[in-house]
Amino acid sequence: MNELIEGLINKVGLDKETAEKVVSFLKENADKLPSMLSADGVTQAVKDKLPGGLGGLFG
Repeated sequence: MNELIEGLINKVGLDKETAEKVVSFLKENADKLPSMLSADGVTQAVKDKLPGGLGGLFG
């Protein structure tokens, strides 16, 4: 988990507190993420709103 937090800090430029919140959200919603991200236009919307598209996480 620390590696993911460090990646969000280094690649995306999030501060540590925000990166920890993102990881917490991802853990709490891991089972819902595939359906959330597969909805029409959601992936592009996420990429547009997040700094650096989470370091290319979404392509």
